[in-house]
Order: sequence, then C-alpha cells, then structure tokens
Amino acid sequence: MWRLLWKIYLWVGILTFLLYGLDKFLAKAGWKRIPERWFHTLTLLGGFGGALIGMHMFNHKKRKHSFRWVILAAFLLHGAAVVIVMARLAWF
Repeated sequence: MWRLLWKIYLWVGILTFLLYGLDKFLAKAGWKRIPERWFHTLTLLGGFGGALIGMHMFNHKKRKHSFRWVILAAFLLHGAAVVIVMARLAWF
C-alpha cells in the first residue's frame, strides 16, 4: 500500500511540476494559459511537492498568495492523513 501511495505522490508531483513549467512557457510565448483550477486540483491531489519546486524553479506564481495557501493546506491535509493512517495501523 505504501509503495502505491509514494508512486502516486511522485507522479502527481512530477505532473504538477511540469504543469508549472508549461504554463511559464505559455506565459512567455503569449499563448493561452492553463486555468488556475488545474494547479490547485493537482496540488490538493498530492502534487504539493512538485508545485513548491515548480513555483521556485520556474519563478512562476510566486506572488499569488492563493497558490501558497493551497500548497500549505495540501501539505497539512496529506500529512495529517498519513499520520492518522499510521496511528490506526499502530506503526508508531
């Protein structure tokens, strides 16, 4: 179960990271941008690591406070969920 969970976090994080890079490219090219709801959805699904790295690596969406709050909320929610599951399975 844990291997599957970490694979999901990894792939959603990579997808979120790539989305930040693609949106930065589209912004520089002056083309149609990716809607913000896609960033927030992927971040809340577990891509908060990729979102944080992409935000800083591409210097993209750093001024928007909503993105920072969504990343923080996703990190806290997923962290709490993992702790609760570990406690229920008596892994502490």
